[in-house]
Amino acid sequence: SKGVPCGTYSPSHFISYFPCNSGMEQVRWGILSTAKIAEKTVMAIHSAENSRAVAVASRSEEKANSWARQFNVERGMGSYDEMINSQDIDAIYIPLPTALKAEWAVKAAVAGKHILVEKPLPGLRDVDELSSMVSTCEKHGVQFMDGTMWLHSIRTKMISEMLDRKDIGKVKRVIAAMTFRAPSEEWLHGGNGRTDKSREPMGCLGDQGWYPIGAILFAKRYVAPVAVRLDTWELNRVDTIVGATGTVFFEDGSTGVFDCGATSCHRSQFEIVGENGTIRVEDQVGGQGRSGYFEAYEKEYTGSTYFKMDDKMGKETVIDVEGCDHTKLMIQDFSDCIQRKEIDSSWPSKSLLAQKVLVALFKSYENGGEKIVLSD
Repeated sequence: SKGVPCGTYSPSHFISYFPCNSGMEQVRWGILSTAKIAEKTVMAIHSAENSRAVAVASRSEEKANSWARQFNVERGMGSYDEMINSQDIDAIYIPLPTALKAEWAVKAAVAGKHILVEKPLPGLRDVDELSSMVSTCEKHGVQFMDGTMWLHSIRTKMISEMLDRKDIGKVKRVIAAMTFRAPSEEWLHGGNGRTDKSREPMGCLGDQGWYPIGAILFAKRYVAPVAVRLDTWELNRVDTIVGATGTVFFEDGSTGVFDCGATSCHRSQFEIVGENGTIRVEDQVGGQGRSGYFEAYEKEYTGSTYFKMDDKMGKETVIDVEGCDHTKLMIQDFSDCIQRKEIDSSWPSKSLLAQKVLVALFKSYENGGEKIVLSD
């Protein structure tokens, strides 16, 4: 099944999927870090029928034990190596700082652990570290996936089918954005990992930019672009990118345009413009509609219940979709690969392509907005 859920699809205005229940033993998960984002992921592991939260590791055993008690994880571990070498863990979620991800992902893969790595992914001027992570996983027969949860939603899978059928014809343009206003001046000027280039080298381009770039590549069915250009950018007081706009160019003449960052109002959206219609998603990452409920990014949340579609004359139809928790479905999809012993190579391929585009965009920034041709 390679992560595709069982279910039925009706070409009307409603879709219904239901999770497979294979009766196999649950996948045993370890969480390598007590980072804030791990809180949402551990809730998803608890909710996923095919998964079980076995352990959390920290460099402080006291902190690991405290976190394990708080989030109902079976036990805490006082070192990352202890988790890597544990015989009762099948998969490891890695939400470490960007600079540490490659080292521990490679160690985990060598130890035979399947790895789910939180984005941003490593690689500022090339994708060598990420390629090493992926090739190590391939060599040791383990699954690699990054933590892009929206790709696993029922809505995304429905839109994917529509694009494959060319329901809106050839895709001519994609417009995508992931922005929000920084909660404070301190946060904006280095007080958060994504606004401090010593912790996240690409700044908000590498963090928020991952989502609109991912939406553009998704809409173009992961055909590699021929060139990119970072059109504008904003730097904070510690010389980190906190806002950016850019263009992605494809061989067929189509383009994707995006903006990202922490200097404008909250938007998480994309529009796919085809010859015969458009598809619009207004809540790409959180799935919270236009509710303004920002906590959907941090807590368990069932959403992504609609998208909009226009015909070639611009007549709009709202397509209702069964609500879901993106993160839960990501965990289920990942665990399904492990249970069925079917490594899905499409996931690392998507990660590598997105990172390659981001590296080229950063190079454009370093070269003053030069258009960068992507090599094969």
